[in-house]
Amino acid sequence: MADEFLSSLLGNPNRARLLRLFALNQSQAFTAAQAAKRGGVSLSAASREIKALAKMGLLKKAKLSIQIGGGKRVHAGKQKEDAWTFDASFTHAAALSKFIHEVSPVQHKALISALKGSGRLSTVILSGSFVGDPSRPADLVIAGDALNESRLDAAIREFEPALGSEIRYAVFTTPEFRYRLTIEDRLIRETLDYPHFVLLDKTRLL
Repeated sequence: MADEFLSSLLGNPNRARLLRLFALNQSQAFTAAQAAKRGGVSLSAASREIKALAKMGLLKKAKLSIQIGGGKRVHAGKQKEDAWTFDASFTHAAALSKFIHEVSPVQHKALISALKGSGRLSTVILSGSFVGDPSRPADLVIAGDALNESRLDAAIREFEPALGSEIRYAVFTTPEFRYRLTIEDRLIRETLDYPHFVLLDKTRLL
C-alpha cells in the first residue's frame, strides 16, 4: 500500500504522516499541536519529527498568530507561537512534493464503504487535494439521497489524517446534482474540467 511504502521509505510512519501533511498543505503553517492533530500522531511525536524534518531542510519556521482570551474577557490579546511550513526552496522540494502526491494513500474501497453508512450514494468524485490540485473548489463531491449529514461529516473527517489535510466537500441530492450538471454549475464544471477521479456514478452521467 502507498502509506506503507512511504513509511518504509522514511523508516518512520509518524515522519511519513507529517511530511505528507506539510507537503500537501504548502501554503499553511502548523504549530506542533496542530500538526499532531491533523496528522493523527501524538504531540511528542509531532514535535520530535518536525525538528528532524526541519534539520533536513524540508521545513522552515514561520510565525502564527494565535488568539488568546476573547469573548467577554478584558485582557484578550495575541501571542506568537512557533509554527512550521514546507520549505519550497529546498533543493528537491518540487520532486518530493510530486512524489508524495502520487503515493498519497487514498483507499478508494474503504472511503466508499465509510460513506455508504451515511445514506444512499449515487455519485462520489475525488478532486482537489485527492488528485494533487488544492486549487479546486472541493476535494470531494458527493450526491445521494436520505443522507445523514452528521454521519457523512464524521466519516469524511476520519480520512483526514491519512490524506494529511482538511477535506473540503460538497454534498447534493441526486436530483440537484443532475440539475447542476445540466446547467453546468461552476463548482461541478471546475471539478470535472480538471483532473478528477470518479469513484461512484450510479447516475451514469459522468
